[in-house]
Amino acid sequence: MKTLPKIFIFLLSAVSIYFHYINNISSEIQADIYEDLFSGEYREESTIRFGILNTDFPNLSLSSLPMKGVIGRYYFLGAQYDKALDLANQSMSDNPYIMYSESLKTDIYFKLGVKDSMMYYAERAFTGIPNNNKHFIDLARAYVNFDKYKLLDSVFGVVENTRDPEIWKFYFSGLLTKEDSITKYGKEKAREALKMFSSSSADPNLRLSAVYVLYGTERIQNAIRANQEAINYYDNGNLRLAASKYEEASKLNPLEYTYFENAGISNFQFGYYEKAIPLLKHVIDSINPKTGKSEFVLAQVYNELGDMVNACKYIYSSSNFDYKESFRKIGEYCIDNN
Repeated sequence: MKTLPKIFIFLLSAVSIYFHYINNISSEIQADIYEDLFSGEYREESTIRFGILNTDFPNLSLSSLPMKGVIGRYYFLGAQYDKALDLANQSMSDNPYIMYSESLKTDIYFKLGVKDSMMYYAERAFTGIPNNNKHFIDLARAYVNFDKYKLLDSVFGVVENTRDPEIWKFYFSGLLTKEDSITKYGKEKAREALKMFSSSSADPNLRLSAVYVLYGTERIQNAIRANQEAINYYDNGNLRLAASKYEEASKLNPLEYTYFENAGISNFQFGYYEKAIPLLKHVIDSINPKTGKSEFVLAQVYNELGDMVNACKYIYSSSNFDYKESFRKIGEYCIDNN
């Protein structure tokens, strides 16, 4: 009878060692999987190791993701959609609150072209965790595929306060797939985005997509073409035509301050001082990019006109924005105003 406790302890230790071994193997494989998933790459040789991985123990990964779903994502990246879907289905009950399996199934059905199922699981994932940018992007993509642009506005209204630039950019991209469906709400959001994401570090593609929503792709592309023509004229020394083309571009896209600024510079250099002044003042007073360049050029204009009060005023304004060339002109323009 004394041997029974020893046998029990031995068996318990063996089981504990086995589970510890399985858990260590799982952790090693998970580390490899995460490295691949993070890079977005698929290494077929890594799938060989899945054969020794018990996805039921543990059924959750180190980051609480369902193991079957994680491996399913891996097969998805390798375009093995049937295997990925099978694993996604198996993982539905493993930590269902994070909507990982729903998100994976959305991707799979999108690749398979099964639109109804794609939208169904995209809606489930978004409803479960709306502030996840992938869930919004997946659902927005589904609504675009189904031509449901009013619903696109509605779901964006749920997440707009996140201030996530990727969400805003994808929303505008979705609207631009069918410009005649852009609503007043969409245009209002575009105006908000231009104010919200106005810093020098803001994604230029986000700002450009907002401008496209406001004015239309054709109009903005015409502005870009006019601007390029202006650059060509300027580089060839034809300042009058350069100014004219810059002004044309500014009328097509009044939110791009460089069009006004370059029109003002071209007019100034051509000697059209009176035409340069309102263009440069528009940049300073209405757009205010805070570079100091328009202030510097305007100071030069007033200097040429002999208006040293305004020349001094704007050269100081330019220096306040640390525009380098302004500092050497302060003494020249402000000598009689100190």
